[in-house]
Amino acid sequence: MVSNQRESKISAHHNYLVNDALTPGFALGNPGSKDGFYFLADVVLPGESTPRVSARLYDHEGEFLVELVWNRIKANPGHTRFQSLPNGFRLLYPSGEAILSVQTERFTNGYLSRIQGKLYDEKGGLRMEPSLESVTVYGKASLTLESPFEFSA
Repeated sequence: MVSNQRESKISAHHNYLVNDALTPGFALGNPGSKDGFYFLADVVLPGESTPRVSARLYDHEGEFLVELVWNRIKANPGHTRFQSLPNGFRLLYPSGEAILSVQTERFTNGYLSRIQGKLYDEKGGLRMEPSLESVTVYGKASLTLESPFEFSA
């Protein structure tokens, strides 16, 4: 018998909302690759409140837009704009259209970060899209990270 229930490992400190479930962190693609699409919403440790987002993003035609490492632009051939928000940030195309938005809300017992964005891989394939207050992800993904991702040098 197949169960329709989803396994959810919720953090007592900070979670993201993805595929309509809470998770302490998630990754699309391979964050350790030297090139190619990835999106990482990393685990936030107790004592911290800011989500750590790293990504290599492409447009719907597979053109490289921007690389983000821990909420900071590292490479920006697509002239993407970074806009700080009171509780997060937003990445914008030069036209002003939103690529990605990350907003964190504080609750009595912890934090919840909501991510919105329509993300594509290097082939122009859809990898993530908004779904109400959550996002729906497609393709290779790790939907539950239990500890912060370790990038190799």
